Amino acid sequence: MIGSSAAQAQLLAERAGLSARLAALAGLVEIGSARRSTDGFGDDLLAEANDLLTRAGERLMLSADHTVVALAGGTGSGKSSLFNRLAGADFSAVGVTRPVTSEVHACVWGVSGSGPLLQWLGVPRRYRYARSSALDSGEQSMSGLVLLDMPDHDSVMGHSTDLVDRLVGLSDLMIWVLDPQKYADAAVHRRFLVPLAGHSEVVAVVLNQADVLTAAQIEDCVLDLRRLLDSENLHDVQILVTSATTGAGIEELRKLLINAVSARRASAARISADVDKIVVQFAPYGELADEGADLRVPARASGSLAAKFAGAAGVEAIGDSLRSARELRATDYIGWPITWLAERLRTRDPVRKIRLGRLWQELREISTGPTGAQQAEIDLALTQLADEVAPPLPPPWSRTVRAAIRSRADAIPAALGTEISDALPLERSAERWWRVVGVGQGLLLGCALVGLAWFGALLAVGVFHAGSGLPRLFSSVLLLPAAALLVIVALLGGWIMARSCSDAVSSAAETETRLLEDDIRRRMTGVAQDLVVAPADLELSELDRYRGELEVARGHGRLEVETASFPA
Repeated sequence: MIGSSAAQAQLLAERAGLSARLAALAGLVEIGSARRSTDGFGDDLLAEANDLLTRAGERLMLSADHTVVALAGGTGSGKSSLFNRLAGADFSAVGVTRPVTSEVHACVWGVSGSGPLLQWLGVPRRYRYARSSALDSGEQSMSGLVLLDMPDHDSVMGHSTDLVDRLVGLSDLMIWVLDPQKYADAAVHRRFLVPLAGHSEVVAVVLNQADVLTAAQIEDCVLDLRRLLDSENLHDVQILVTSATTGAGIEELRKLLINAVSARRASAARISADVDKIVVQFAPYGELADEGADLRVPARASGSLAAKFAGAAGVEAIGDSLRSARELRATDYIGWPITWLAERLRTRDPVRKIRLGRLWQELREISTGPTGAQQAEIDLALTQLADEVAPPLPPPWSRTVRAAIRSRADAIPAALGTEISDALPLERSAERWWRVVGVGQGLLLGCALVGLAWFGALLAVGVFHAGSGLPRLFSSVLLLPAAALLVIVALLGGWIMARSCSDAVSSAAETETRLLEDDIRRRMTGVAQDLVVAPADLELSELDRYRGELEVARGHGRLEVETASFPA
């Protein structure tokens, strides 16, 4: 009982492992289907994998208590005779020189629960036979066996050939019945045995009609057949020698069937072997030139792209324009009184206004996003990154990662323009201290005007006696130097204030420009991350997921199925 429980637990673990492998194969198909190409996942491979998943899913949903064993062979090989011998009755017609078996026949040991399985196999009801009477109690060890007598594979009837091809894929254990005259038939080996390389655990070969050979001839045939199988990578395939006529070797064949049935592992072993075969075809798409490579875009890529985007967008030109616009705007507040007065006395200053407007227009045009040659610079930056990231990757990933890097290329100029526009200060914004200096310059200008008026009054009254009766403050010529000094001090003070404030404005503009350029580059790093690096990393993460699924599908992951083997 303990041994039985342990075997049951092992069987459950193996089936769980097989389910994990099938789920991983489904993941490979999903990833591959999104990347169909001539240099990668082809339609044939994906279709074959989907067929396997469908077939395996259907088989695992059907009776796990039954093991499907198919007897296959050509006309005259004696497979139907072996079928009848094992079944204990002449269920299947026997022919020697022409194909007789055109439909699949089935003999079931333990019929309960086998109906859906037989329906799935496509066995007609009239060709289903049961071994379940009380007289067969000695064959209880074979309970759960579904033995199929397949149509002759060399039948001239087309539907028989198609049926054989289908049942070869559906059976849990394949037993190929060969006769001494045609055991080396190239058509049999090339079409049926060679494709089963890697399925040694669920394939056996029977050399039938041993009664027509001497012992030496049997040995020679077995050695030659072994050589053929080894050359076809079927090293572990068991060879049995039988005679349906005399019964020789039938017990050994029966023991093989009993082992397959009692282990209840043939179905999982067959599916596992099928998975092994197809996973080999998926493997090259997960092999890196450098297995230790980090499947991520280099961390420096965003910053490097941002620097190149800044060059493409003309960030330095933006800084120069902003600095010039700031300095020009500041002159409205901190300018030398004479210049300020001259500009205010004139009705308009088209040169200054045009220059200031041109600077802000330049900023607005730059912020709309780089185009033309600048788009070419962006494309060049993306190509350089793709040339760095893609080469170590296998096809089709080298192509899909390149495509991911360039997938948002058309959106980059507008995104850069938006970020530049958001980073720019308001066109008419002014610093508070500019206004304070402007007030001071206005006061100095007022002092200069008052001094001029005073000087004029003193000159007119004190020198030319243009008026009389005015206070000494406006009539004493002795005060002329004081009035002149007031004008000079006011104008000189305005000039000194303008020069010192102009230096301060230039320094502040330099700082503002540097901060603006840093902010723009920081924003461009975000653009590079969102529109270039993130799509590429997403594609690389799919490659990483593919490699993980591949490991599980190979049986190196979560749970590994131990496929059944049958003793030689």
